[in-house]
Amino acid sequence: MTYITFFWDTWAIFGDKKIFRMIQREDYKGKTWQECCDESARCWDWDNSDFIKGFENNVIETNRQLKQIIVKQNGEELEASNEIYVYYKNRVEKLKRDLGDGN
Repeated sequence: MTYITFFWDTWAIFGDKKIFRMIQREDYKGKTWQECCDESARCWDWDNSDFIKGFENNVIETNRQLKQIIVKQNGEELEASNEIYVYYKNRVEKLKRDLGDGN
């Protein structure tokens, strides 16, 4: 079994121009790292409802940027290889194209 953790730099911009930032963590497990990346990629249009809870009326924009991918196999946690980052990015881009949102 493979475990992958995605860390995101996440932020919200409020009507008064204040910015709230936090690191978001998402954990996935699968038979392979590709399976974990595929599952995460399916969430590219992320649910930010927990992030802005209580501030919905004052939030102008939310966004996130991938900060780091950690792979845990056989009890070891290591930064993902470039191959994993490229695979993940390509999966997200393909899903966006397939849904007609190539931006």
